[in-house]
Amino acid sequence: MKRLVSLALAAAMALTLTACGGGEQSAGSSQAPEFQVQDAMDAMLEKIGSDDLMELGESDMLDFFGIQAEDMEQFAAVTSAAGITAKEIILVKAAGEDAAQSVQEQLDKRLTNRMAEFKDYLPDQYDIVSQSQVRRDGVYVALIISDQQEELGEIYQGFLDGK
Repeated sequence: MKRLVSLALAAAMALTLTACGGGEQSAGSSQAPEFQVQDAMDAMLEKIGSDDLMELGESDMLDFFGIQAEDMEQFAAVTSAAGITAKEIILVKAAGEDAAQSVQEQLDKRLTNRMAEFKDYLPDQYDIVSQSQVRRDGVYVALIISDQQEELGEIYQGFLDGK
C-alpha cells in the first residue's frame, strides 16, 4: 500500500513539475509579437510621406545591403530615390536567430558606409545618419535613417509591443 501511495505521489509531482515548467518557459519568453513588417513600413510612410522614396525589392536587398534572400522571412525597404538625402528605412523579419545576426551585421555595415558617404558631401544628412542605429529585437532587425527618427522609432516600437 505504501508503495502504491508513493508511486501515485511521484506521478502527481512529475505532472505538476511538467505543467509548471511549461508555464515558466512561455512566461519567460522575450520574443516580440508577430507582425507584418510591411504594415509597420506603411504606418511609417504614412507619417513621413513617400514621394521621394523608392521601394526596394529582393535583389536590391542583396545589391544595396548584402542581405541574402534566404535570411529574410519578410522585408520592407525604401531609400531616397534621388540619392541626395540619407533617408532610408529597412525592416526585416529574419528567417531565424542566425539569419537575424547576419542581417544586423549587414545593416551595421550599411550604416557605416552611409556615414562615410555623407560626411563631407552633405553635412546636414551626415548628422541625420549619425543619429541612426541598427536595432534588433529577436528576429526583427531595423535600420531607420530619417529626420523624423524618433517618431518612426516610436511607430516601430508600437508594432514590436503588439499595439
